[in-house]
Amino acid sequence: MRILILSANTGEGHNSAARAIAEYFEARGSSCQIEDGLAFMGRSHNALICKSHVFLYRSLPRVYGAGYRFEEHQARRQRYQEKLNAKVRRRRRRRMPKPRRSLRALLSSGRFDAVICVHVFAARLVSELRLSGQVHIPAFFLATDYTCSPGVNQLDMDAWFIPHTALIPEFAGYGIPEEKLLPTGIPVRAAFREKQSRVEARRSLGLPEGARIAVLSSGSMGAGPMGRMVLALVEGLPEDALLVVICGNNHMLEHTLRDLVHSPKLAVVGFTDRMPDYMDAADLFITKPGGLSTTEAVTKRAPLMLINAVPGCESRNMAFLQGLGCALPANGAMSMARLAASALDSQASLEALAQNCAREFSENAAERIFNAVEAVCAKS
Repeated sequence: MRILILSANTGEGHNSAARAIAEYFEARGSSCQIEDGLAFMGRSHNALICKSHVFLYRSLPRVYGAGYRFEEHQARRQRYQEKLNAKVRRRRRRRMPKPRRSLRALLSSGRFDAVICVHVFAARLVSELRLSGQVHIPAFFLATDYTCSPGVNQLDMDAWFIPHTALIPEFAGYGIPEEKLLPTGIPVRAAFREKQSRVEARRSLGLPEGARIAVLSSGSMGAGPMGRMVLALVEGLPEDALLVVICGNNHMLEHTLRDLVHSPKLAVVGFTDRMPDYMDAADLFITKPGGLSTTEAVTKRAPLMLINAVPGCESRNMAFLQGLGCALPANGAMSMARLAASALDSQASLEALAQNCAREFSENAAERIFNAVEAVCAKS
């Protein structure tokens, strides 16, 4: 199969999912091409969306959350077919912008057997082209959060790949045909499906083998009140514990922590491509509840604590994983520090979290997606 994957540069999660799909599909003999789906909205729109997303996410999380709740309310009020059909009719009356024409040309070129969208904006563009009869390529949407996010019900797709069977009622409740909802899970790269021993991981990273280690990561953008959380954890964790802080692309946070916090209980790491090793090395993995980062952690069976730092879809992710018994919830720096110290003192609690992850997330999501796409393409 020849697959076009449309991602987005609003954080690294969508790109991680795209790479995980491509990795598995190519291992099965398919060819994949990953493109930034937002680029087909035009350069200025792409830059505005990405920059505003990062700014609000990092600097104004409450505003970000309020906007998300508003869009959720709008999605409940109006089903997609009504809204999208009206948009398609309006656009028929005027000339299609050049970036959209280039997407139409790409999808109509015959170079691809199917398109997989891992961001809702890209999926909307594909949906408009399909509904207007300009392209006829099989199309799929991958939900990368544990909730039906705004706009996900506003698509014209052959199938929606959703994270868990328990989410079928929520997605169907927004008007998506239940027969098109496939609970494949969220795909992660093969490195997150492999498990090494804690001792091996610590040796490879140069971490002390006998310490109790908590790893704190706030995603590729380093969002959330990391400074307060680090100070609280350094103060609250046991004396034999080590806190490893992974700052992602937030270089300012990395420099601030290195300059201001000096403690034998703290190790600061900037951007790293060795996250699978850090998850294997951790007694407790603390992160924000992004869809991809949490899926990578639960696939690794890492005992997980989630920080409620940015309202919106991440709050939904947090509630869902907590409900499955796969994560401990943390609200506020001080309560997080107390909960982390308590968790590190209870090996039974940490093992229970890992066992629940193994029970709920044992399947290979990329394999399920491959089989579903292959079945649809075989009928086309």
